[in-house]
Amino acid sequence: MPQAMTSLRVLLLVTLGVLPIQPASTQGTQPLRKAELVRMLARRALSKPQIATLVRRNCVTFQPTAHDRAELRAAGADDAVLAAIDQCLRARLARAAPPPRPRPVAPAPARPAPSPVVAVTDTSARAEPPPPPPPPPRPVISERLTQFTGGAELHGTVGSTLPQELVLEVRDTTGAPFVGQPVTITTSSGGGTVTPSAAESDTSGVVRVRVTLGERAGATTITARVETLTRTVLVRVDPGPPEALVVERGDTPVVGSLTLRSRDTVVLRVVARDRYGNRTALDKFAATTSARAIALTATATDAAGSVTLVPRRSGVGELTLSGSGVRVRLPVDVVLPATSVGAWGLGARTAWLGANHPWIGLAGVTGIKGADFSIFGCRTVVAGLSLALGATAGSLNADQTTGSASLQLLEGYGRAEFALVPRGTVSPVLSLGAGAYRLKSGDNGQTVDHTNLFWSGGVGADVVVTASVIVELRVERQWMRDPNHGHGATLWPLSAGVRAGL
Repeated sequence: MPQAMTSLRVLLLVTLGVLPIQPASTQGTQPLRKAELVRMLARRALSKPQIATLVRRNCVTFQPTAHDRAELRAAGADDAVLAAIDQCLRARLARAAPPPRPRPVAPAPARPAPSPVVAVTDTSARAEPPPPPPPPPRPVISERLTQFTGGAELHGTVGSTLPQELVLEVRDTTGAPFVGQPVTITTSSGGGTVTPSAAESDTSGVVRVRVTLGERAGATTITARVETLTRTVLVRVDPGPPEALVVERGDTPVVGSLTLRSRDTVVLRVVARDRYGNRTALDKFAATTSARAIALTATATDAAGSVTLVPRRSGVGELTLSGSGVRVRLPVDVVLPATSVGAWGLGARTAWLGANHPWIGLAGVTGIKGADFSIFGCRTVVAGLSLALGATAGSLNADQTTGSASLQLLEGYGRAEFALVPRGTVSPVLSLGAGAYRLKSGDNGQTVDHTNLFWSGGVGADVVVTASVIVELRVERQWMRDPNHGHGATLWPLSAGVRAGL
């Protein structure tokens, strides 16, 4: 009977709303972590009243600070959710406190026997609690929605930091932000650095990094790794402002000075480079030289300048190059070989002849003049010294008081010549030679017919035209011998010719 009365009392209190009934779903679940609560708020799979009910049922594993409350509100929590957190924490604290000691209760006075009532059976004690709801499904990172935002036109100068941050959005398959996901970010080799190189996605599912570009111009790749996913973005790296002009001969940079040791044409390439050695555009290129030993021509494009040098003679000078606001001076030393032609050579000369001492044997002669032509072969023995053998044929007119006589001149000779500046484009020359001659008048030798020896000496110059051709200029004096009179006459050939090396 007392048991029935107790059950009846409980039933009546429940009916009147005095004793609330606790939901069965609060049993058998784990408290919620902060990350789980933020994720549920961000995904919006459950309504806020449902989340508040879940918090009151499960409670949470953390004591929220002001920063935590701000993050929860940013994720979508309202006052009801925050109140549910405070309520569950207060309830947990109350359960942890020791229970108060029971106060002695006076025995209840005897009551009269109650009137008969209908017995109500309390079946709530025997009812099984309903199973807890299943936990929310674990979110899955979306391969399609996890991407870098922007960055398609990212570019900057070598060594600089990009003005805008690089942003990676991490999303799950429902499109909701994926919070707290670890991400690593790297650059291609030599492409610079990223800060930070490892981070977790924030409450918006975003990772932001700063990119500092490297020293190499071109394209660099930024790579982000999210679990098994890889995402990349391309950054164009522009060269810096030009700081130097680099002179190249072939594929080799010219350092210090330039030395030319032959008459071959030399082509130099000039490029502009920044402080890291990257090639930049070349603007307003110009080239000049103070060296008379070389001839210079220059051309240019946006990519490089071209300078063509033609050595003329040995000497020193300076090449001045300018472009893109940069100027460089390059010393030039021209050192031509001792002999500019081969050891063997062939040549030809033509000369005008005059005489200041006519033949004694020709009475009444007042002057002799004419021209001749000679061919010769030569060999260079040592630097500047050459030996030559040749033959000459000429025609002279001997002026007499009674008229003039026509004379034919034939000569065979040997000659030694010494160039004073064998490496120069123009060199003074000294010559000394000897030979035999025949001078015969046009009347079959009835008036004049001399055959004897002569010797000669003279000065002149050699002018180098090309690597194998030299122009010769000579002034000589020939002392002609006569068998009966000793010294017969003196001729002064003024000649010009050319010699070619073999």
